[in-house]
Amino acid sequence: MHGKVRDVGLLCGVLGLLVSSGAEAKIPPKLMGKVFFTTSEVKDQSTEALVRLFTGAKTKLEVPRNKKGRWPCTMVAFFRKPAVRGPITLLYFDRADKEAIKAREATDVQSVEGKETQVFIHDLSISPDRGFNKGRTYLIQVGQIIGKQTKIYASGDVTLQP
Repeated sequence: MHGKVRDVGLLCGVLGLLVSSGAEAKIPPKLMGKVFFTTSEVKDQSTEALVRLFTGAKTKLEVPRNKKGRWPCTMVAFFRKPAVRGPITLLYFDRADKEAIKAREATDVQSVEGKETQVFIHDLSISPDRGFNKGRTYLIQVGQIIGKQTKIYASGDVTLQP
């Protein structure tokens, strides 16, 4: 009888260690490689909450323009594989310009601080000062430059309302 109690106590201790060590919820394969956008605040940024929030959501969002002429939104990217420590690269391509996409000529490129993660959350403030135009749809690819190669972990579309 004492052995069973000890085993249950050991199991509870191991489970507590997993929870306290930040063991992340599993990302469903249907979300991997996708970037989602929202104009609402993302309060709970745990992997489990984000999976619930974006399961069944579309990867394309129409973002309204604010009074400053920008298009603010929050981007949530579920990577195919975890990013390594270092900068995360955001590549923006105008969907109407197929040749630029094929030639990998981005409308804009941003580098933001990153960490080892499989879910990347970043607030965007898309601006016409950086070459963006109202009424256009942009492909956003999120990845990292490793060596001389750009590794894309996720992508999605955002449309900028007039």
